[in-house]
Amino acid sequence: MLNIKTLKNTLVTDETKDGFCFRSFCSQTLSQQKLAREMTDWNSSFTEADYLGMLSVMESIVVKYLAKGYNVELPFGTLRANATGTCANIQDGFALGTGNHTLGFLFNANEKTAADVRAKLEYKQTPPDFTGEAKLYRITALNDDASESSNLSVLAGKTLRLHGRNLSFDIADENQGVFLENESGLTRLSVYSRRGTNVIDSQVPSSIPPGSYNVSIVTKPGSIYFTANIDSVVTVA
Repeated sequence: MLNIKTLKNTLVTDETKDGFCFRSFCSQTLSQQKLAREMTDWNSSFTEADYLGMLSVMESIVVKYLAKGYNVELPFGTLRANATGTCANIQDGFALGTGNHTLGFLFNANEKTAADVRAKLEYKQTPPDFTGEAKLYRITALNDDASESSNLSVLAGKTLRLHGRNLSFDIADENQGVFLENESGLTRLSVYSRRGTNVIDSQVPSSIPPGSYNVSIVTKPGSIYFTANIDSVVTVA
């Protein structure tokens, strides 16, 4: 099922234009094993193992020619590699892995495939996020060189980095901010080196007792408080 959600379009600042956009994601995946199993249901004399072998051969050939820079035509569309990035001068060359020079892949469905999918598309509209509602996606600890570590077993005084969306809050409001909580109680963090919309850097208080803590952030973009939680647990030594 294709799930479609309505989101605020942060790129639109003109109030006379549509301020929202659609984003979609697939709720299921057709694995290679299941694909081979589905192919055997077409009353063919080929077995599931035969089809897996064919898919493996196709994979090797497609990858070989993608690496050669070919457009690869498949029964349902065309696949090709795509280089992107920027440079300072027109004489500069593309160097994969340097700076923002990256390699992606583009797929274009052929007309028949596109028409068939449009005619048979199964989708549903999912509830939209409330505009301005905070979301926490990831927490890391900052090393001394400012690099990020996924190891959340930290000492008091360590800086935590929160990645998310709509994380801005009023620090003067004691009900808002970043909080650490366990069975012993709730601790509001008070020292920040960065307070952005998408990234917050905050220091674990030196006075906090050792233990494992859940992390949350409380914001108030309008008249309602919102609490964003995350599954990650911070362990203070």
